[in-house]
Amino acid sequence: MDSINSRIAEELGVRPQQVAAAVALLDEGSTVPFIARYRKEVTGSLDDTQLRNLEERLRYLRELEDRRGAILSSIAEQGKLTAELEREIKLADTKTRLEDLYLPYKQKRRTKGQIALEAGLGELADALFGNPELAPEQEAERFIDADKGFADVKAVLEGAKYILMERFAEDADLLAKLREFLKHNATLAARVVPGKEAEGAKFSDYFEHDEPFKAVPSHRALAIFRGRNEGVLSIALKVGDEVPGNLHPCEVMVAERFGIANRGRAADKWLAEVVRWTWKVKLY
Repeated sequence: MDSINSRIAEELGVRPQQVAAAVALLDEGSTVPFIARYRKEVTGSLDDTQLRNLEERLRYLRELEDRRGAILSSIAEQGKLTAELEREIKLADTKTRLEDLYLPYKQKRRTKGQIALEAGLGELADALFGNPELAPEQEAERFIDADKGFADVKAVLEGAKYILMERFAEDADLLAKLREFLKHNATLAARVVPGKEAEGAKFSDYFEHDEPFKAVPSHRALAIFRGRNEGVLSIALKVGDEVPGNLHPCEVMVAERFGIANRGRAADKWLAEVVRWTWKVKLY
């Protein structure tokens, strides 16, 4: 608790004792207006705005710590908690970072990648990723197994592709980098779904709307998302001109993260497809 109080004090530019006093009053059930008006002598005259920010951060940081403990316990129970991972989780300072780190260990529905792993295709995925000189079609032949659902080379290579896609898409550092890039460089584009003009008239301000993502206020984002949920609007995050045939900037970031490049080797084209699908199918 002391660490939470110290962090809030640093963020608000006040003394830890002021935060501790306010937290004690909030935990006793006092409201922000009551504390701001009648307990100034206890909190060192924290005003209403400071107290509301304090209350919001207190709730967030407590939830963050509770979630951190649950995640550490879950991964430890799976026998997968390494010293490095534990350190990363303990250093995570946002819920988003925490959930990104937990993503590979979270219980989820059986995926195409998991099915491929169960069929033994992890060996093929690792081989093609580790040595792009290998010919994908030739390597895939020895993994054909109709009984496991992989009856031909195409199915085998698709299974291996999903293994790598899921692995790439669960990389916490990549996710953080992509989010930051899109936050500062993407344009939020909203368009009316053809035929929904009359039905969705209340969303007419967003029938043809483009705005830098970083400038979108929360109330407008919520309105656009509501329009999408009601089937009136389609929305997209766009970066630059996005010329067909050119690599999307986020695909470039995925490729760079995993050292994938087209050098004319046998598996380079297949790996490029893995990168493209990772962005378009898993991450976008």
